Parts: sequence; C-alpha cells; structure tokens
Amino acid sequence: MKRRQIIGLLGLGPMALISSKIPIYDNPLVENLVKRWKSSKEYTMAVFNSMPADLIEYAPTTEQMSFAQHFMHLGLINNFYFGILTDEKTYKNFSELIAADFLVERPDEINLFQPDMLQIRNPATNKALVSKYVATTFDYVITSLGSVEDEALSRGVHTVKPDFLSGHSNLDLILRGENHTAHHRAQAVAYLRMAGVRPPKYTPYNKF
Repeated sequence: MKRRQIIGLLGLGPMALISSKIPIYDNPLVENLVKRWKSSKEYTMAVFNSMPADLIEYAPTTEQMSFAQHFMHLGLINNFYFGILTDEKTYKNFSELIAADFLVERPDEINLFQPDMLQIRNPATNKALVSKYVATTFDYVITSLGSVEDEALSRGVHTVKPDFLSGHSNLDLILRGENHTAHHRAQAVAYLRMAGVRPPKYTPYNKF
C-alpha cells in the first residue's frame, strides 16, 4: 500500500504527521521572547563593558547623552515597560511612573533624557555601578517576562498608561522595549568606534 493511502486511512494529512514530531510548549512565544532578551542582555553588557572605564562618559557632542547614559536610559525604559506589563497598578502619567515601586534603584539620580554627568567618583567605580544597574534591569525584564503566558500578550490595550504608551498591548510593550534597546545600543556601538574601541561582534550574541 502506498504511503499516501496509509495516511488517508489513518485520517491524517502529511502536516499532521510532521507537526506530531514538533515539541509542544505551553508558551512557545514567551519562551522565544525570553531567549531573545537573554541574548540581548549578553550583547548589551558586552558592548558596555568594551568601553574603558575612563571613557564611559564619552559623548561626541555636548548635546548628546554620554555612553553611560545610553545604557542607564535603556535600562530605565525597559524597567518602565515591563513594570507596566506586570504590575497590578496603573500609571496614568510619567510622574506616577517615575515613582513606581517596581523601579530598580539607579546608582545616580541623573537626567536620563538629556545630557548629564555621573557623580564624580573613580571611573572604575562608576563603570561598575552602571554595569550592575543595567544587568539588574535586564534581570527584571527576563524574570517579569517569564511570568507571562502567551494568551496574555494580546491584553493590555485598554490598561491605563502614560500617553506615549496608550493603546499598547503587552506584546507591543515587549517589542517596543527590544526595539528601543537596539536603538540605544547601536548608538553606543558608534560611540565605541569614535573613541577608537573595537565593538564586540554582533552574531555570537544572537544565536539561541
């Protein structure tokens, strides 16, 4: 008997037989998002750690955020997005958001939206403080994401949020966070080049 006839007798199409060999996960999309964010953390930290301690506040012009600020900024914004996603409270404006209990403590209360400088310390100390902050915000993201289920990703559209995030679903917040991280990390890579530092290669940190 031909294979096609056997399949017909079993009442199964070819795709059913193929899909039966694919592992079934409870939350395959979330699991993949977690993998992406873990890779993002590794690459982001590699980019940050490539800059010598005495150059972490390097900026091409006085109108731009420093190298260190880009990383503190992306950490803060990720903290915002995933706090909104997982917290039971709502935050209707930026003032409420910046005072949220879920925020990771920053090493310095510097401006993370306009050029500003870290407190005067030993450069190695400042680099270690910023590195710890960025790593902790990524850990917050990864832990928060691990508590989400696939079916919850489409929710959140009508959750009260600041205007700049209104209408975002939970998945929108996750993807917007990843896009925002890539945006600032790319600027940091350019800073490394301008400071005469070779950035880490991209590919090894994006395989999973």
